Amino acid sequence: MKLRLILSCVCGLALMSGACSGDDAEVSSTTAPTTTGAPVTSLQAAESTSTSTAAPVTSSTTTLAPFGEPSFPKYSIVSREAGEDGDTVVVLLDKDSYGSLTDIDLQNVLVDIVEKFPPILTAHIIDDSSAADAVLVSTPTEAEQELLDRYYLVRLEEGFRMVFSGPFADTPTTILGS
Repeated sequence: MKLRLILSCVCGLALMSGACSGDDAEVSSTTAPTTTGAPVTSLQAAESTSTSTAAPVTSSTTTLAPFGEPSFPKYSIVSREAGEDGDTVVVLLDKDSYGSLTDIDLQNVLVDIVEKFPPILTAHIIDDSSAADAVLVSTPTEAEQELLDRYYLVRLEEGFRMVFSGPFADTPTTILGS
């Protein structure tokens, strides 16, 4: 194993030193370099009467896609109550904007809400409008509790603590931003 590694390193160094020989011989080309995804090779023309021999020159261009905005579910604030230390909001996720949902998606939504709509002290995230009123009830009825068990996903407490519920009840409490 070590012998293979050493042999690979030696071969790699030999190839790199050969490619970087410093020979500044001119290379004639019959085609102009392009920026297609495939490598472009420029060789000396076959009809040339020049006696110098030039090594083939290979170039390629790599283009990376730019990073965009983070992708997370779309949402709307369906209720907002002002408070001294910050507001309480109920946030409804748009089910059509996501295929599956993770705790990271929910955390990203909470970060977005806190940054865009300050001051937020408490936020409740649901994914069905039928649970919107039940979220703010201090002692829900049996029917309201069933709605909460199905559609109430996470709440933000004191502006930083994420407490998961419903389908995410097994996810441990998380500090926003950690």
